[in-house]
Amino acid sequence: MPKHTKKKTVLGSQARELVVRLRDYFEREQQNNGPLLPLNRIVERVTEALDIGRNTVSRITREKIGQDGMSENKLSTPNKKRTKVKPITDLDDFTRVAIRNHIYDYYRRMELPTLLKLLKSLKEVDLFKGGITSLRQVIKDIGFVYKKVNKRKIIMERTDIALARCTFLRKAKNISDWSKVVFLDETWLNANHTVAKSWTDDTAQSSTKVPEGKGERLIICHAGTASGFVPNCLLAFKSKKTTEYHEEMNYEKIKDWFIGLLNNLKEPMTIIMDNAPYHSVQVNKPPNQSNRKSELVKWLSENGVTADIKMLKTELIALIRRHKPPTPTYALDEIAKEKGHQVLRLPPYHCQYNAIELIWAQIKGHAARNNTSPPFTANKMLALLQEAINNVHPEDWSKVVNKTKRDIMSDWDRDIHIDNIIESSLIISVTDSDDELSENSDVTDSDMSLDE
Repeated sequence: MPKHTKKKTVLGSQARELVVRLRDYFEREQQNNGPLLPLNRIVERVTEALDIGRNTVSRITREKIGQDGMSENKLSTPNKKRTKVKPITDLDDFTRVAIRNHIYDYYRRMELPTLLKLLKSLKEVDLFKGGITSLRQVIKDIGFVYKKVNKRKIIMERTDIALARCTFLRKAKNISDWSKVVFLDETWLNANHTVAKSWTDDTAQSSTKVPEGKGERLIICHAGTASGFVPNCLLAFKSKKTTEYHEEMNYEKIKDWFIGLLNNLKEPMTIIMDNAPYHSVQVNKPPNQSNRKSELVKWLSENGVTADIKMLKTELIALIRRHKPPTPTYALDEIAKEKGHQVLRLPPYHCQYNAIELIWAQIKGHAARNNTSPPFTANKMLALLQEAINNVHPEDWSKVVNKTKRDIMSDWDRDIHIDNIIESSLIISVTDSDDELSENSDVTDSDMSLDE
């Protein structure tokens, strides 16, 4: 047995708990006489061993190795205050869409949207109550950056976001039969989800006191068309955690549900969904800096590229970057294709193109209005969920699908209009009084971060 001479380390309570979990996992593998999960499913093994979310593992890994997979960053301990909800910047999806459209309106009027002008106009229409720093964060979060136009820094959409929307809209506007479109999504319902006030004898009163906190949580997945929910496709289960619901989902769970959905579709359909991590597991995903050299060589060889284990890791990474596919291939898309369907993925920050979002709002409203007395439990919420789903009629689905179709067609025309305005340089110039923040006169024309 080799002697361990590593420096003694004092571990905090959380780290000590992870040590115990890891030892317990290894003991279970010993009892199993082998791995509980295949060795090549690294993230899932870490998730299972440490009993933490898949997104947490991925996030920490990205922090360590960077987006390019080649860095060696120092890990930091997140400030506990960061988990506190920020009511000013923590906006719902519908408000974010409204702010996005408000920015587009500036271009329709041939005006340059600066941060001060935007803050003033958003407050005038009661879309935002925060200050300029909070607004800067919000518009950064929905995919906008600063660009320099006529020596002035203005708010413009990130090129990759605009391109993703263009790609989606171009395909969506050519859909000939919207009755053959499936919208799918995941959401959640807390056991303590209720209305703030109830009415009794024409007087607004506080509803029955609800326990503090969000309570138990249901995670929900469903799909629907212009004719209604797809039969036998409701997935609802109690969350084991109270954190981000996306961490409770994983590819295997969604894959099983997705195959069931496909089996319930009677004809070829277009399936619209977002790019959540569990929707976006790749086929033949290129390895990165976090993989072993043997894995890099294996991927290169399988993709027809000559590589040798004696090469430096940086050389192998460079080869992978040179030969990786220009666009990723997603496993769910391939499964759908095999069964005669096609997947159309939403652009980032554009949940308004998913008709089921409006159905979720209807369902959550019904659940809240009928959850005004104890018990406040997940089982009760599950019953309310089923009741709410039964109260969503085909006419409701038809209305939201038609609205989604109109929004898509309208946004395509809007993007063409804005593109023509920018191309023809008809945008009205701003005055000096519109300048805000510290702007350098020597800034380049490239995209600039909003957090400078």
